[in-house]
Amino acid sequence: MDSGYVYALAFSVKGRLLGRRDLEELASSKSVEDFVAALRATHYFEALTSLPQRPNARVVERALWSHLYRYHVRLLRLTGWSPVLWALYERHLFRAMKALVRGMASRLPQEDLMREVDTTAAELVEERDVFARALASRDFQELLGSVRGTRFEGPVSKALALYERTGDPAAIDLEFDREAAAGFTRAIGRLRGWDRRWLAWAFEWHLNSLAVETVLRGKEWGFEQAELRRAIEGIRFTVPRQVLEVLLESKDVDEVSRALQLIEGRSVPRISARSSYGEMAGELRERGWRSAVERFRKLYLTSVSHLVLAVGSLMLIEEEVRKLAGICAGIELGMPKSKLLETIAI
Repeated sequence: MDSGYVYALAFSVKGRLLGRRDLEELASSKSVEDFVAALRATHYFEALTSLPQRPNARVVERALWSHLYRYHVRLLRLTGWSPVLWALYERHLFRAMKALVRGMASRLPQEDLMREVDTTAAELVEERDVFARALASRDFQELLGSVRGTRFEGPVSKALALYERTGDPAAIDLEFDREAAAGFTRAIGRLRGWDRRWLAWAFEWHLNSLAVETVLRGKEWGFEQAELRRAIEGIRFTVPRQVLEVLLESKDVDEVSRALQLIEGRSVPRISARSSYGEMAGELRERGWRSAVERFRKLYLTSVSHLVLAVGSLMLIEEEVRKLAGICAGIELGMPKSKLLETIAI
């Protein structure tokens, strides 16, 4: 492995990221076609070359995610399939399976489900077959049979059980996200020295937010304290135990909100939502992710680790892809530029 090349590549990728002005100009596009034409002048050119003449936002979004997946696989090969980078890639596989499970839960017709699930990440690592079998499933029982013996068996089984109990699609998201988080925290835990310290610091608030989100969702669904404690097992978090106990024992939204104020800006990001468990959980999810992105930006100024910066480059591109996909979707819906920029938090 040429660590110097990976290090240089990570800096090269960061240097090509779009700035705020670029995103504002893209948000000014009058149509999806104009947006694509402008974006072709950037480092996304190759990803957009095979789009149809009049693409819709969904097609553009898939092309952007494909750009990220291909770069991720390139890093995997350059680093000898680093366990940390592979654990992060599993997030994309889980993301696709999560979309499949949610689609089945929503009773999407087979044709619509095929359009909804992007299997590009699976195809790039030769795991397309399991998705083909899963997509052919007619019900949850067949779905479970189709993933038996694969990496998806546990997450799908747990997600379906939680969904059938709560009836809330957020349960599917949460279960897959907890599985992904457990995977990459295990991979980080096997590292030594500064790589482990830097990555643990970068993901700290993201993981803390996931742990607190799990508690909030559980309260929303009426779970008992013992169930809530079991639910956060496997998530590596640094929320003070005393505060966590207060959260677990809180009886209503107001008590939880007061407990959260003890750790906002210290262990988790600050949030504005206070009216319901669901709103607080949703905002924590988004702000926790952004906290990791911002910490990786800072690590570019201090870290000399090729692995840390490789992870950082993936996080920064993913954040950019999310914003670009949001801009494109907003343009297709005819959203005013000001509202669009506010929605994606540029």
